[in-house]
Amino acid sequence: MGTRRLTLLRHGEAQPSDSCPEDFERALTRRGKSEAREMAVRIAHQRLLPDLILVSPAERAWSTAEIIASGCELDPKQLQCARELYLATPDTVWRLLTKWDPALRHVMICGHNPGLSQVASRFGPNPQRRALPPAGLATAVWHHAEWHSMQPETAASCELDDPESMADLWA
Repeated sequence: MGTRRLTLLRHGEAQPSDSCPEDFERALTRRGKSEAREMAVRIAHQRLLPDLILVSPAERAWSTAEIIASGCELDPKQLQCARELYLATPDTVWRLLTKWDPALRHVMICGHNPGLSQVASRFGPNPQRRALPPAGLATAVWHHAEWHSMQPETAASCELDDPESMADLWA
């Protein structure tokens, strides 16, 4: 048993839903790409580098994850597509925990709202509503835990960040 960290990252701003015939194909906007680059800088600066990034196969999520991985100088092998993350429910997101290799200490999930915000809202002994904006993240820590036995409510801590918060400190 050891310390585990789960980071939930919502994809950056995407093109409007009426701009593509398929929701799955919606790409990041210029702003969405900028948001992802900003979060990559923050993740690297805070040394929140994941061992693995599980990614929804939707264009907007995959692009966000690629920008994060590149900006954090991660090996492309650390990105793994998880089809079940496309518009996943909180239960689906959480079920993925049981499949992770026990050697992994920090896993990031890059996907969609409302599922990711709903999971983040359950973190810690005093759950509270957490709405992840585009490219926003919630990172939670569990001490003396194994992936298969963790519950959101038993997280020791949860921190939030997004491209708009404390912008002046990151300029």
